[in-house]
Amino acid sequence: MKVAIIGSGIVGLFTAYYLMKEGVNVTLFDPADPGSYSIHAAGLIEPTRFDRINTTEMIAKMLKYKLLGTTEIKNVNKFWLKELLVNLNKEPPQEVWDVMREMAKFSLDAYKNFAEERNDFDYRADGLYEIYLNINDLEKGLREEKKNPFNPRYEVKEIEGFAGSIYFPELSRISTEKFISRMMKELKGILFKRIAIDSLKIKEIKDFDFIVLTTGFWTTKLINIPITPFKGYGYRVKGDPKLNYAAVIQEEGVAISPLSNCVKITGGFDADSSYDSSRAEIFLKKASKLIDIEYIEEMNMGFRPCSPDGFPIIGKKENIVISTGACRLGWSYGPAMGKYASDLVIGKSKDYGFLSKYVNSL
Repeated sequence: MKVAIIGSGIVGLFTAYYLMKEGVNVTLFDPADPGSYSIHAAGLIEPTRFDRINTTEMIAKMLKYKLLGTTEIKNVNKFWLKELLVNLNKEPPQEVWDVMREMAKFSLDAYKNFAEERNDFDYRADGLYEIYLNINDLEKGLREEKKNPFNPRYEVKEIEGFAGSIYFPELSRISTEKFISRMMKELKGILFKRIAIDSLKIKEIKDFDFIVLTTGFWTTKLINIPITPFKGYGYRVKGDPKLNYAAVIQEEGVAISPLSNCVKITGGFDADSSYDSSRAEIFLKKASKLIDIEYIEEMNMGFRPCSPDGFPIIGKKENIVISTGACRLGWSYGPAMGKYASDLVIGKSKDYGFLSKYVNSL
């Protein structure tokens, strides 16, 4: 079997990895370097920190973030906006949470297993601290955790200079840059073509048995599904972090992750498909509450592909498989999304119910 994977972000690389394990002949297509639009992420593996997008609470949070300068709203996909409004506050079927819990466990275990083989990507299972500036926000965060369908373990921790924090001991983190390098070693021998695929009818892919679209928000250029981008920015810096673990300031929407050779700073949730990165420096200022920065090594930008409800979109239509969505949790669900896409290709699975609904309706 010959399979073309369009898009070499983290989901595309995991899809290639699991197909390769099944003995499938895989070719990756991407005009950019593998992982180019994935490495900006903080590398927090936090699948239980899932956000329902199609709720009035999330819209209110976005408006609050806009007032704080954490978010800019410039443009969104019209199909996405229509689906968000049509399904506003509609509860997903209960069984989808079983699937999401399964995906969360699979992904957390996948990174752990890679690290047990060889920890060359700064894997650390030391949890995540969600830090609050305001006591009322902390109390609201705790109330939300009591309703969390993932039912994660958490503890309330005091942190000097802040109202407090919620600590999630079961979560982990990695260096995204180093993990992309690790994946390219794992995928040694797979053919990689630096070609932009702007149509499913072009000659470069016509002879493949299956075509897998792991192209993030660019999937909308190839097929009509409701995905819109939320842009984020990531810095690698040298400096003196005030904490030696991964932390997110909830009200500011900024995260830091101290690693062996740098500190990662990430932020931004801009509804904006442009390549303008001029807003990125705002998040360095926001991160100053957690780190004294000496100098910047590198800045990268990425586009989180978001579905109308925040869930992944994974499904098969004839010989086309789609695996995208998950919004800011692409790295957190990347292993599972790659495995689920692989299983659709080889026929191990036929459908993922709620997660396949937009593919089934094509």
